[in-house]
Amino acid sequence: MEKTPNYTDKKQRSIFEFVIVIVIVVIMMTLLIDVFFSQQTKVTNTAFNNLSQNFTTKINVVHGQWLMDKQPNVVVLNRLNSSEKAIIDVNKKGWVDNEHSSLACHKIWQQVLAMPLQVVKSKVIAIEIQNNANEIGRLCRYSIANGQYFDYRSDTGKVKLVD
Repeated sequence: MEKTPNYTDKKQRSIFEFVIVIVIVVIMMTLLIDVFFSQQTKVTNTAFNNLSQNFTTKINVVHGQWLMDKQPNVVVLNRLNSSEKAIIDVNKKGWVDNEHSSLACHKIWQQVLAMPLQVVKSKVIAIEIQNNANEIGRLCRYSIANGQYFDYRSDTGKVKLVD
């Protein structure tokens, strides 16, 4: 005759099953969190790449408008779906620039993109890199925390993305 499991055996088995379920849930949550953060990094990188392309496009639009307007000191652009006009400072070569010495790169960002220094939930840092090679204009670097950045040279209008 077989023994029927007593109360202690059942209790030990149910505790063991509970521990196994908890371990499985913890492993699955760890994998889910890992996937979430890796996807968030990819989303941030893609958004930053798109932002640099938008920056480049807007720089070229401003320069083209500067050429069509017979090379004024500022370029006036109409904002899409709005009656507002954007007034953008340009240098003698027609590239977006700012005469202010402090926070010039930040102000260039604001003029070009009209948005805060942020991409997704990552802050963008705007710094001016001192470079004696620039005859006119400045070298601005816009970077995010993972090390990705793009440079803007206001003497040539070049935007260079570095991953």
